[in-house]
Amino acid sequence: MELAMVLLKGFINKDDTLSLIEAGEVESVLRPYLGMSGLGHPCSRYLWYSFRWYYKEMLSRRIIRLFARGHKEEEVVIAELERIGIKCHSFQLEVVDAYGHSQGHNDGCCDNVPEAPKTTHLLEIKTMNDKSFKDLQKKKLKEAKPVYWAQVQVYMRKLKLTRTLFVAANKNDDQLYIERVRLDKDLADMLLDKACTIVTSMTPPEKTFQSTWYECKFCSARGVCHENEIPIKSCRSCLHIDLADNGLWLCGKTDEYLTTDEQRAACDKYTLL
Repeated sequence: MELAMVLLKGFINKDDTLSLIEAGEVESVLRPYLGMSGLGHPCSRYLWYSFRWYYKEMLSRRIIRLFARGHKEEEVVIAELERIGIKCHSFQLEVVDAYGHSQGHNDGCCDNVPEAPKTTHLLEIKTMNDKSFKDLQKKKLKEAKPVYWAQVQVYMRKLKLTRTLFVAANKNDDQLYIERVRLDKDLADMLLDKACTIVTSMTPPEKTFQSTWYECKFCSARGVCHENEIPIKSCRSCLHIDLADNGLWLCGKTDEYLTTDEQRAACDKYTLL
């Protein structure tokens, strides 16, 4: 997960070690593109808000540690795969679609998988808690983790692969779950069309859920979606911004392409979209 941590907020009101470690929240800078890893999210409206930077994403120190642990686990899993002769390669390949405005990065690819040694596989590695891990074991990836299922489908489609080696690590006891996933071409194409629709729309999609829906209660975009909060000021939420090819954005007032930093800052001609 690609997150840049830039702002520490909060007040330390205790001086014990644990309180000092956990104090404050960190603002994560929303990606400058629509992440392909999230295209399976059930709410297109949330994805649109994220792409347009309508809200702030605040993370606790615990969540930051969870992200870091997930990255470390990739190295452990890759070492285990290579120990039994699986050749891992092509790490962090950039996958691009929707006029350059939707992107993703794979964990890697691998060859010499025992079940199909001549087939190059997409490699996707995840960590999860014991409850999620057991649910995955019981239901398998498509039913238990549809967002991950969608992610590997899109990556396979864009990288011209037909199989994924999906590996999940249980954070409680280090058990591994491994599943080979077959490409669903129709689903992948539908998800890529979904990405294109989201990035080219000037208005958010219709609401998928009511505010009482359990996922909405914990959604970072809840304020702008259900509670009439004013969107964060940036060029992405400005009436004068125009989408351009190759992942670029054009100011309709100056007719100039804007850098990501310029988009985040906005200018005195800003008008809410």
